[in-house]
Amino acid sequence: MSEIQQQMPHSSKLDQESATNAKNHLLLVNQKNVTELSNELLQSYKHEIDQLKQELHLMKQRITNNNEEIKNTTQPTLDAMLRDMRQAINTQKDENSKLQSQITELKKEKSQIQQLIIAATQKVAELEHQVGNYTSA
Repeated sequence: MSEIQQQMPHSSKLDQESATNAKNHLLLVNQKNVTELSNELLQSYKHEIDQLKQELHLMKQRITNNNEEIKNTTQPTLDAMLRDMRQAINTQKDENSKLQSQITELKKEKSQIQQLIIAATQKVAELEHQVGNYTSA
């Protein structure tokens, strides 16, 4: 039997439980002040919060450092690729321009040849008219 039950043998069970709960409560309050416990818990939580803030700060630093490292690693490659692409575009533009000039020149030559053909055809027709057209039948 508990100490309270021994002290109060004639009390009812409800009275015994209430007395035990009250005594336990008083023992808790006497052992350590409730406010001291609360303060200790509060300090513990504050310490955990500070640790989490430090961890977050370190994570942010690591992420920033990783981003910088990736940027520094990939930027030269990207710059080289961009430079090569611009050079290829300029080379292609130059080639297109040369081809366009050649096409224009070929069109002029074609036009001149067509005019020469027309002129030759007209001369042949004129000569045939002057000499006469001899066709063997």
